[in-house]
Amino acid sequence: MTLHEFLVMLRRRWVLVVVVVVVFGAVAGVRSALTEPVYQASAQSFVTTSAGQQTGTAFQGSQFTLQRVASYVSVATSSEVLGPVAATRGGGESVAALQREVSASSPEGTVLVNITATGPTPEAASDLANQVSREFSLVVEDLERPSPSEASTVKVTVIEPATPPTRPVSPRLSTDLAVGLLLGVFVGLGLAIARHQLDSTVHGAQELQELLGTSPLGVVTADRRAAESVTAVEPGQLWAEAYRSVRDNLRFVDVDAPPRTVVVTSATQSEGKSTTSCNLAIALAQAGQRVVLVDADLRRPAIARYLGLEGGAGLTDVLSGAAALEELLQPSVSPLLSVLAAGRTPPDPATLLGSRQMEVLLAKLASENDVVIIDAPPVLPVADASILASAADGALLVVRHDRTRRQQVVASVERLTASQGRLLGTVMTFVPRRSLNAGYGYGYGYGHQSQPPTTRRRIVRRRGRSASAPERLSA
Repeated sequence: MTLHEFLVMLRRRWVLVVVVVVVFGAVAGVRSALTEPVYQASAQSFVTTSAGQQTGTAFQGSQFTLQRVASYVSVATSSEVLGPVAATRGGGESVAALQREVSASSPEGTVLVNITATGPTPEAASDLANQVSREFSLVVEDLERPSPSEASTVKVTVIEPATPPTRPVSPRLSTDLAVGLLLGVFVGLGLAIARHQLDSTVHGAQELQELLGTSPLGVVTADRRAAESVTAVEPGQLWAEAYRSVRDNLRFVDVDAPPRTVVVTSATQSEGKSTTSCNLAIALAQAGQRVVLVDADLRRPAIARYLGLEGGAGLTDVLSGAAALEELLQPSVSPLLSVLAAGRTPPDPATLLGSRQMEVLLAKLASENDVVIIDAPPVLPVADASILASAADGALLVVRHDRTRRQQVVASVERLTASQGRLLGTVMTFVPRRSLNAGYGYGYGYGHQSQPPTTRRRIVRRRGRSASAPERLSA
């Protein structure tokens, strides 16, 4: 992973890292608060040879002591020393328990022996260290006594008695928090990297371009203001200009024969294909083209609901011969836009959409209008979109940022092309603004030379709110 990839991953997964760090920090803090305090005290003893020893010279005596001190460290925690201490403490402590509380050490090259003891209170720790030091002195002197009637050749003197400590050695809140937070950073980064490596969703226009070899025709930002109306007519809004970008880029897909019948679909549901169909159709009508929008999603129709139109009769009635096309075409938010709703749900939508009547209908609509936009079901769950794409000039595949998987995009393209359909391009939806700023989409840094109509037309509201919630992209 390069530094750039790491920074991109960190920007995308920073919430996960922060959550893990906070959790580890909280656990460390709670553990520190609930842990019983442990205090530690140390006493220091000085080991010398007695004046009457038969070691010859002072230098020989010093060497003798240095050699013996290493053995004295082990003696300090032996049962010979701790046994009498345990007997005098009266708390029923065993030698084994004291061995866990007492330790001894000797700085290299010295004749000093440090005895350290721990306890639940400062006084308990210092008392235990002093007791062991005194008993250690008696045991060592007794061990170095040639005979019971002679003086010991070694003298152990406590030169630094233990004093009650002012702070516990455990827990240390600041240390525990630092360790917990540092551990949380490492674990959080590890989880973020693992999740990033395992994540197969499409994260931006650049990634989609690398996957399919072509740039998206438009990148629609996630904007809560877009839920107020079906289409964007305010100049300068990123999400509004994105649909105009799709409209304009469609002209360049095939300059000699621009597509006139366009199927809009997605890999799975809830990626924004119905919203894209509505907004693209209205954007085309605003540009002066005669447009008819057909709701061919006979399984989960949404166009009539988005545009505030009647959806009880429509495409299925025309195909079955129950009504004429002219009777069911409904005017919409633009004088140049007509809408054919889905109508009643048939028992076998795929067969109906692949019928000869559907081909005749599409040919008739294309001959009487400049562009026909067909809102189709998702391509992977059912075959409806593939059938429609083969009868149209091509299909637009809507891809939702951070939701649609790369495998789904590839599978959708393969399914469309396998049925003799043509992929005109892709539209990426729900792209965060930060992704646009980071170069993962298209930004708008230039002034507009021409402005679209500024009259804003709202959709019919129902029950106190808009009849459509387009940018929720529920279809």
